[in-house]
Amino acid sequence: MSIDQGLAVVLFAGLLFKAAGFLVRDELVLRALVVIGMACDIAFYTLQPNPILHSILTNGFLTAINLLLIVLIVLERTTLSMSDREKALFAAFPTLRPGQFRRVVRHARWHRAEAQAQLIDEGAPVERLFYIQSPRFEIEKQGQRYSAEGPAFAGELVFLKGGLSSASVWVPAGSDYISFDSAALHRTMARSVPLSNAMIALFGEDLARKVANSVPLPCPPPQDPPPTSPSPAPEFEQAG
Repeated sequence: MSIDQGLAVVLFAGLLFKAAGFLVRDELVLRALVVIGMACDIAFYTLQPNPILHSILTNGFLTAINLLLIVLIVLERTTLSMSDREKALFAAFPTLRPGQFRRVVRHARWHRAEAQAQLIDEGAPVERLFYIQSPRFEIEKQGQRYSAEGPAFAGELVFLKGGLSSASVWVPAGSDYISFDSAALHRTMARSVPLSNAMIALFGEDLARKVANSVPLPCPPPQDPPPTSPSPAPEFEQAG
């Protein structure tokens, strides 16, 4: 096979790879095949008796863009580059993709309660969303205090609907919990409808589990109605 025939094969192979890429629906596979096709084009223009520099640079630039996007797609789909504690927290966000979780965890702060700590005060505004990793925590509502099962979110209703907290939340000493800036997280969700839908679905699952494990508050005992004095008998005027 002559050099010219070999170069023709390289050029034709590049065309096949790019065409195959445009026929698949998976974006990662598409871009990978296009990169291989462009690499064949670069080889074709480089191995010419007089290399065609502008074609080499053009295809090299497009190849670099596609390689960058391949890296971003891989990060969107995998937990690569996440720390161990981020990977452990990601397990609590099953409705989110890894890339979506990365955008959420940017607003996270990690805490450990050295003593019993109150995270939310009943009737007060809530500026942070909490995820409690402790297996147990306490909720106080209408003067009644009871134990709740974790891990669980706290403050998600106020986060979704606004207003004031309907209950106080306490975590015991030694508890690990994560807080998220509510305003910043709202802005992040507003920029991505899929992320917003995934977060709402996540809160729905958490609320459903809380309802299933909830302890009903005792009803106050019925009170006897206050005694009423008998009404005076009506007086009738005697006809004379």
